[in-house]
Amino acid sequence: MVLKACRIKTGITLPRQTFCGRGRCFLLLVLLLAAACRTAVVRVPVSPENIQRANAAANEGDVLFARKDYYAALIKYLEAAQFNPNNEYIYNKVGIAYSRLQFYREATDAFTRSIGLNPKYPYSYNNLGSVYFAMDNKKKAESYFRKAISIKNDDASFHINLGTLYFETKKFQKGLEEYRKGLALDPEVLNRTGGLSVAASTSAQNSAEKSYSMARLHASLGNAELTVENLQQAIANGFTDLEAIRTEHDFDPVRKDEKFVAFMKYAAQVIK
Repeated sequence: MVLKACRIKTGITLPRQTFCGRGRCFLLLVLLLAAACRTAVVRVPVSPENIQRANAAANEGDVLFARKDYYAALIKYLEAAQFNPNNEYIYNKVGIAYSRLQFYREATDAFTRSIGLNPKYPYSYNNLGSVYFAMDNKKKAESYFRKAISIKNDDASFHINLGTLYFETKKFQKGLEEYRKGLALDPEVLNRTGGLSVAASTSAQNSAEKSYSMARLHASLGNAELTVENLQQAIANGFTDLEAIRTEHDFDPVRKDEKFVAFMKYAAQVIK
């Protein structure tokens, strides 16, 4: 299998996949998004048979995506969208696959079409925000995260994404508030990946203030292990305000935990 990129007259970069076998080569040129890009969303008649074909192709794409074969998954999702161009869920999958391949412009087109098909589908707003976050357009990212939350405020991952954006833009108190909302809805959300998550794609830079804020968050939830882990990271990045740890009420739930007590003794020796 040969994977390349081709350009068409619209200026959109799309993947091209060539399969060769038994002496014959079949070229799959994905032109679907070209027609849909930056135009009004128009629904077209779709037969029941094509709806079934679309669902089958999307299911095959899901299997390939789970295997992290994102190119092959994208081809299947685009095939599904050709059979049924009226399905916002399929276009959301197309956008996610493009995002994994870092075709961000094409991803925004796919998510925008998904939203055009169903303006009340929150996951495409969240995923579009994640793409703009990856493109370092924090203003648009925040707008789409907030829109997703306005439609569905009980999805933990939406709050985590918005909180991560706030941490990255040094709005630490707002970040803490969103993380608390997300973890209250799903205590395991940080261990899960679904759709697109900016929490998993943030920069490697971990500021002292951000680590300290995360320590406060985990302490307030009674998790001494993660509290200590983040405080250690904060000290490694230059945090020195032990008095803040001693007086901050967020640390009260773990203050008597042996891990926290041992850390405070260690920190008192390290920080002079």
